[in-house]
Amino acid sequence: METIKQVGKQISLVLVLLLGMLILWELPHHDRNYLSHQERTAQLGTKLPSYEVKTFLRHIETRLPSYREEFQQAEKKSGISWMLLAAMAYQESQWNHKAVSPTGVRGIMMLTRSTASDLGIKNRLDPSKSIAGGARYLSYLQKRVPDNIRMPDRMFFALAAYNVGMGHINDARLLAKRLGKNSDQWEDLKSILPLLAHKEYYQDLPHRYARGWEPVKYVKRIRAYRNILQQVMKREGKMSQVDI
Repeated sequence: METIKQVGKQISLVLVLLLGMLILWELPHHDRNYLSHQERTAQLGTKLPSYEVKTFLRHIETRLPSYREEFQQAEKKSGISWMLLAAMAYQESQWNHKAVSPTGVRGIMMLTRSTASDLGIKNRLDPSKSIAGGARYLSYLQKRVPDNIRMPDRMFFALAAYNVGMGHINDARLLAKRLGKNSDQWEDLKSILPLLAHKEYYQDLPHRYARGWEPVKYVKRIRAYRNILQQVMKREGKMSQVDI
């Protein structure tokens, strides 16, 4: 009788383990199947989690209309695609013009106090001022990228500088040259930037330590959001020229 009980317990344990493995296997598949055809299409090539794609698509419908005209006006003045600016603003604040970070940056484009002052912006929470200012600042950063760096790398460098500062981008380019990488190409530079967080690499660089993985993630996510937004606009028949 005791032996039968032990065998029963072992069988129960095996069944529980098998059930657990089945649940773990089904979770990602269930998540993928839960997406609509439109959402699965939007997710292709972005490498964003499905829940982020769903949230972004919802915000395109509920939040973007309030700011779309400002982004389009900023494109006319800066020459930078309004969809790229919108994607950048979403990465910064999820299109929340009242956003404030613990470090003190605020507004839909998350401008620092010093940057806003340089741009002549007194109220960073004013969405039209913030969007126009962010576009001007990105345009300024793009002009600071060496002329021999062409698009789209030129814009990737400027976006990364918006996040981490042009000084650290220049440090990464210097380090790239030391390590035999191409300092003029984003594909090489994005592998170098994370090294700025390691003392053996940053200790003799002009601007020293930086959380170099952040601008890499920043650029990647902006490109993903821009690509999704481009698909949505194309579907609506309102496609405009995109820079990158």
